[in-house]
Amino acid sequence: MSVFDEPAEEPDQIRDQLRQLFRYRALVVLGLVLGMLGGGAVSLLGGSTYTATGEVVVHAISTAPFEAGGVSVDKQISMGTERQIAQSASVAAGAAKALKLATDPAALQRDLRVSNPPETQTLMFEYSADSADRASALVNAFVQAYLKYRQDAATQRIDKTVGKLSAELKPLQEQRKVLDRRIAGGSGAAGRATDESERSNLVSEIADLQGRISSLKSLDTTPGDIVRKGDPPAFPSSPGLAVLLLAGAVVGLVLGILAAWIRSVVEPRVRSVADVQDNLRAPVLGILPRRQGGTELLEVGRTGRGNRAEAYRTIAFRLVHDQRFAGRGSLLVVSPRENAEAVSVAVNLAGAFAEIGNDILLVEADLRTPQLAQRLPLHPGHGRPVPGSWADGERRAVDAGVDGRFDLLPGREVPNPARALSSPQFARLLNTPSGPNEHVVVVTGPLLSHADGLAVAKQAAGVVVVCDLNEVRRDDLDRVWELITGAGGHILGAVLDKGSRATSLRRLTDGGPTHRKRGRGRPRAAAVAPAPRPGPPPPRLGPAPQDGASPLDADTTSLRR
Repeated sequence: MSVFDEPAEEPDQIRDQLRQLFRYRALVVLGLVLGMLGGGAVSLLGGSTYTATGEVVVHAISTAPFEAGGVSVDKQISMGTERQIAQSASVAAGAAKALKLATDPAALQRDLRVSNPPETQTLMFEYSADSADRASALVNAFVQAYLKYRQDAATQRIDKTVGKLSAELKPLQEQRKVLDRRIAGGSGAAGRATDESERSNLVSEIADLQGRISSLKSLDTTPGDIVRKGDPPAFPSSPGLAVLLLAGAVVGLVLGILAAWIRSVVEPRVRSVADVQDNLRAPVLGILPRRQGGTELLEVGRTGRGNRAEAYRTIAFRLVHDQRFAGRGSLLVVSPRENAEAVSVAVNLAGAFAEIGNDILLVEADLRTPQLAQRLPLHPGHGRPVPGSWADGERRAVDAGVDGRFDLLPGREVPNPARALSSPQFARLLNTPSGPNEHVVVVTGPLLSHADGLAVAKQAAGVVVVCDLNEVRRDDLDRVWELITGAGGHILGAVLDKGSRATSLRRLTDGGPTHRKRGRGRPRAAAVAPAPRPGPPPPRLGPAPQDGASPLDADTTSLRR
C-alpha cells in the first residue's frame, strides 16, 4: 500500500471508531436522560437563589492626621485588609446581632462574598439566600456591621491615644501649679528667672498636648459611605430550569459516551464483520438475517423466497466460484461453540448446491447426539444400505422441494467418535466421491466442545465457520483458527448469523452489531444480495472461470429464487 492510500483510510477509521462507540447507543441515551433528570432534580430540590448587592466607599481614618507624612489617602488604606475585615467572624456576629438571629455566624459567612473592584476604594458585598427579602436584609446587615466595626475600632484608637496624652498632660499641669506658687512666693531674682523659664517651657508643652488632644477629638470617624443599598433582587441569580437541563444533558452525554467507550473496550464478543475477519483471518461469506419463528430447518427450495434462503444461495454461489474450494469435493461446516445454526447452514448449503445441479451428500458427523434424520423431510422407505462401518452406512434421500433431492448420511452413536472420523472409510468418503458430480457437505458438533471437528477439518477441502453475532467471542475465533490451521485444515470463510429476534432490553444493552467493511489490507465481506432469476442451465461445482474472468462474471442464473 502506497503512502497516498493512508490519508484515504483515516475517514474510514474514524467512521469505524464512531460506529463501535455508538453501537452501545443505549448507554449514551441513558447518560443523556440521567443527566437531564439530574439537572431537573437540582432545579426542583435546590430551589431558587437570590443575590442582593451592597457597595461601600471606604474612608481613611488616622488617629493623627499630621503623622501621615504627606502620604495620599488611598495609600493609607489597605483594601485587602478591609476585605478580610468585612468577611471576619466579628462582622458576621454583628450582623446576626443586628437582625436578632440565633444562627451561627460561621453559617452566615458561607453565603457572603466581598470583592474589591480594581483601582477603587469600594467594597462590594454580595449575599445569596433562598428569598429576595432575606438576601437584602442580610447584605445590608453585613454592610452596617462592617461600618460599625470600623467606626468602633477608630473610636477606640482615638480614645486610647487621648488617654495616653491626658496621662502625659496631668503631671505637667501639676508641675506648672507648683512653679506658679513658687513664683508667687517671691523667691530671689535668680531663682525667679529660672522658675519663669521652666514655667514657660511647661506651658508650651501643655499647650502642645492640649492641641493634639483637641485635634484627635475633632477627627471625623465616618468609616465610609454606602453608595448602593442592598435592595431585594427582582430575579433569582441561580441558573434556571432550562440552563440546568442543558448542563445536565451535556454532562450526561459525556458520561454516556465514556461508558459506551469503556463498554466497547471490555466487550469480549465480536460485534462486527471486521472483528470476525480480524480474529478468524478469513473473509465473511455472508450474513444471515434473523430467523423468524416457525421456519423449517431446510429453507432452500421449500419455504419460498425468504431472505435467509436467498442468503444461503448467495453463500453457495461464492463457494462455487472460490478457487480454493471449487472442484475439490468436500466442505466442513462447524461452529465454535453450541450453535444449532451450523446444522441449518450445512443443510441449506447442501440444498443450494443441489439446486445448482450437483449430487450432494450431507454427512452428519455428530456421532454423540445425532438428530438430523428426525429434522429433515426424508423420502419414505428410500435408502441404500451398505454394510460396514458408519461411513459406509445407509444413505437417506432428503426431499428438497422444487430443487429435487440430496442424500443424507445420518449420524449414529458410536463408542469412539474420533476413531470413526479418522478411519480410512471416512477419508474415502470425503476424498473419493462415488460419482463425478458428487460433493460432500459435513457438519459436526461445536469445535471447541470436543475435537471431532478437527478430525474432519484436516481431510476436508475447506471449512466454513458459523458464528452467532450475539454470542461468539474474539478468543473463540482465535482458538478456532489455531486449531484448524494447526490440524492442516483451511478456513474458507465465516457465515454470520444474527440469530433469533432479540428482546428490546437485549438490543438496548448490546447494541446492534455493525456490518462495516474494513478498508484495504483486510479480507472483504460479502454483502447478502438477492439471488439472480432463473435462466439457462446452471453450472456445476467445478473450477473457477479461467482466462482472467471474474467469478462474479460467471453465469449467476443458477441461484434461482
